[in-house]
Amino acid sequence: MFGFVVASLGTVSDEEKARYQALYCGLCRTLRDRYGQVSRLTLTYDLTFYLMLCDSLHEPPEDEGTLRCIAHPTQVRSFARSRFADYAADLTVALAYHKCLDDWHDDHALRAKAGERALAGAYARARERIPGQCVAIERSLAAISTIEADPDSSPDAAAIEFGTLLGRLFAHDQGIWADQMEKLGRQLGQFVYLMDAAVDYAADEKSGSYNPLVRLGSTPENMRTLLAVLIGNAADTFERLPLEKDLHLMRSVLYSGVWQQFNRTYPPADERATIAGGPSPGAPAAP
Repeated sequence: MFGFVVASLGTVSDEEKARYQALYCGLCRTLRDRYGQVSRLTLTYDLTFYLMLCDSLHEPPEDEGTLRCIAHPTQVRSFARSRFADYAADLTVALAYHKCLDDWHDDHALRAKAGERALAGAYARARERIPGQCVAIERSLAAISTIEADPDSSPDAAAIEFGTLLGRLFAHDQGIWADQMEKLGRQLGQFVYLMDAAVDYAADEKSGSYNPLVRLGSTPENMRTLLAVLIGNAADTFERLPLEKDLHLMRSVLYSGVWQQFNRTYPPADERATIAGGPSPGAPAAP
């Protein structure tokens, strides 16, 4: 999910940071067990948010322990994982594989081609384990490619398609919460797609690559307003779920973590003024 759905670590306690890292390490361990060492290179924090959601909704038993790994051979790290880690690992591999394909198609980057080749076997196994989800990913990404190639397509069409895909992926194995998880995934997916477009605005404008916000001639203020509405919708759906475990940590993702890349790309007005030589009176705060 592009690395946007991450916690704002400056807003959480040391205990919450340790919990977040343990879930991340648990997912990393699951990737190794299901797909081998190379698959661990696909690991991101995005699916850790999904794991927290599932664990808080369903409260499954968790396997906990400590480990050493290739990335941190001199350190002992705690891990925690539930039954939902298997599915999160499958999705991690599937989405990473298609990200490599997409990057190769767009930029012909040799790194992307190497990644696609390295993950081909892992993706074949993921396709056996979650065939419906992999077919949905393939169809949705093909539809998005068609939308992006059409100069007359609606500016929000690709975001809606990506949201539909993420909604379907979130709804899997959610029982009575499937509809609400589908809705949350759909809303979060639309936000993520357009957040990626916002962060890549300058590069896409220069290269001529498809970007719906470039087509609209959006300003940073326009983008901030649009994105605030979209993540606000997702947060409203999130708050209606019966969540207790890791609630503050998940809120740090939805209320501030998702804005971190945007705020680095477009510093809030008070930060811009400080950089220029001093704060401006009445400067609006960033989300």
